[in-house]
Amino acid sequence: MRALPCSLSHILCTLLLAMLVTGAMITSGFAQQTIILVRHAEQTPTGGMMDGDPPLNESGARRAETLASVLKEAGVSAIYVSQYARAQQTAEPLARALGVKPEVVAKDDLKALTERLKAHDGQGAVLVVAHSDTIPALLKAWGHSQPVTIEKTEFNSLWFVVSRPDGAPFVSRIRL
Repeated sequence: MRALPCSLSHILCTLLLAMLVTGAMITSGFAQQTIILVRHAEQTPTGGMMDGDPPLNESGARRAETLASVLKEAGVSAIYVSQYARAQQTAEPLARALGVKPEVVAKDDLKALTERLKAHDGQGAVLVVAHSDTIPALLKAWGHSQPVTIEKTEFNSLWFVVSRPDGAPFVSRIRL
């Protein structure tokens, strides 16, 4: 699937993100944290299986550029990535555009990532580039009760997670 930076989904995504980020701050009287979760973009297959640490393929590189285009005005103040090249390369165009250095947190260390995210509470949106198995685990750990499944070939979803002081976070999933 080819992503177009000026598509209708881009415009809708940007508008929704603006409403989430500003609405969370206005309605509650204090800042609430907005986390944007995305799975890394498409990577190069090796030997028919995903072996080692493959880089992004051409489609993945285009998707990373589209992600940067969609999120460049979203108020992202911090970016977290795993130790894998595909996660780091997915975040790189946005990090470069914003002048933000991504912080690396081990893929399966959900506790460490959650603790680091707490340090950014109320300081702008945070982008987390994760993996098909860690996104559902993170959402569950943060109190989202709906099960989330990410197919092996799915690379087009963004999850907007807005914390709430009185319960489970607000979670919205958008497919680009």
